[in-house]
Amino acid sequence: MSNPTILFVLCVNDESMFQACFRQLASLPAPHGYHVEVLPIRHASSMTSAYNEAITHPAQFKIYLHQDTLIVKQHMLLELIPLFLQNPSLGMVGVIGAENVPDNGIWWESSDCRGKVIEYRHDTYQLLSFERDRQQPEAQDYIKAAAIDGLFMATQYDVRWREDLFDGFHFYDVSQSFEFTQKGYEVGIANQEEPWCIHKCGDHFDAEAYEKARQTFLANYR
Repeated sequence: MSNPTILFVLCVNDESMFQACFRQLASLPAPHGYHVEVLPIRHASSMTSAYNEAITHPAQFKIYLHQDTLIVKQHMLLELIPLFLQNPSLGMVGVIGAENVPDNGIWWESSDCRGKVIEYRHDTYQLLSFERDRQQPEAQDYIKAAAIDGLFMATQYDVRWREDLFDGFHFYDVSQSFEFTQKGYEVGIANQEEPWCIHKCGDHFDAEAYEKARQTFLANYR
């Protein structure tokens, strides 16, 4: 055990939302011998630059979490850490994503979306769930993925985020999924009997910034 710490890393620009998230994280039981720390990063110019600030932290396990994501599976860490320890080739785990990314780079337009999360959008809770065809065998612990969503990205190895390419708040997650794969690690989506997270999705979407990041992704990974 290199360092018995589980580090949650969050970009913060809404203190009340962060405090709600922090209180919930502080209540999560950790596996024996581990303790939980939370690293809030404020005034970030981009997700990649913020997350790179956490790379030098000695914690082996880092969970990059949106401030508007709440862990509702109380024993999530008791499932996640053994999943990593039993699968040393598994570099990064999410709760939702895709087995294959379409040519346009938009993972959620894939025909192979997997995972589940409870979304809170327009004052309504809704379960977003993508299951495999029942004729296909389920992976025992996780589904191998090409990309995972940035609302929850847990790692057991450190790979630098591409702040040289992505200077905003889009495509940091898909690009990081590809970076892990290029370095020989697997990326997975946890098989959740019940959802691990609630994601309080915002209603604002910067289409121009998203499209700029998408073109950068296509130019460098396609």
